[in-house]
Amino acid sequence: MSPGNADPVVELCAVAVGEAEYVIDLRRVREILPATDLVPVPRGPEWVDGVVHLRGAALPAVDARRRLGLPPRPEGQRPRILLVAVGRRTIALLVDAVVGVVRLPRSALRPAEGLTPGGPRLFLGICGGGAGRGAARLRLLLDVKALLQASAPEEARAARRTEGPA
Repeated sequence: MSPGNADPVVELCAVAVGEAEYVIDLRRVREILPATDLVPVPRGPEWVDGVVHLRGAALPAVDARRRLGLPPRPEGQRPRILLVAVGRRTIALLVDAVVGVVRLPRSALRPAEGLTPGGPRLFLGICGGGAGRGAARLRLLLDVKALLQASAPEEARAARRTEGPA
């Protein structure tokens, strides 16, 4: 940030999930890893697809496709794993690809209110759609805390039911 610039720059990690790109606050991303096998968690929370064993720790794995109500990843396509800090814990977030880092002025982030009426509230804001490098593509800012809330899958299912058959 240059002296006198009152609009701080935010750094976001852009990820691909399905046909869209989403962003996560880069300060939350601890590490990016290649896909690894998940260990299933019988009777675990619905939002946990399994656990990833990493350096002696078992981290809950959340598939962004599943949380966003998208179809499963195509056969043979391996996800990337983002280790993401959520409060005092770290989760393994499964995404299709890591696109890169997007740097934007904070004022380029807009609220996501009314974005998915009756659907899951998994987004903190919207960015992009403007001029400048990294700003042209419209992206949704994921609320990683909401990915861990048990109500999100129920809301996603309800939203899909109101949309009718695919």
